[in-house]
Amino acid sequence: MEMWIYRRMQRISWKEKVTNKKVLESVGLQRPELLLTIQRRKMKYYGYLRRHDSIQKRILEGKIDGRCGRGRRRQTWLGNIQETSQMKMCEVCETALDRRRWRTVTAHLGDGMAPS
Repeated sequence: MEMWIYRRMQRISWKEKVTNKKVLESVGLQRPELLLTIQRRKMKYYGYLRRHDSIQKRILEGKIDGRCGRGRRRQTWLGNIQETSQMKMCEVCETALDRRRWRTVTAHLGDGMAPS
């Protein structure tokens, strides 16, 4: 989606053979930033939810009784947080409670550094 937006901004047709690297250079970026910004904001919001007692926290941690539906399981918000942080869910929950540690985890999302 992000590359499509950049191509539209530069009026580059999908028929033209222009690499993503060239498109990013013409926009003035090294790598796509939109998805990274969304992931960082989502992680920050999760940390906020974990530290404060609110109805959103109760909904997020709640379980639904009943049978599972057919087909593949849907992606969950918490599953996405776990995948983004590259940590186990118990580590994610524990780390989010410590604001300083959680800030370092969210700050180094696109750097390729492993969270500690």
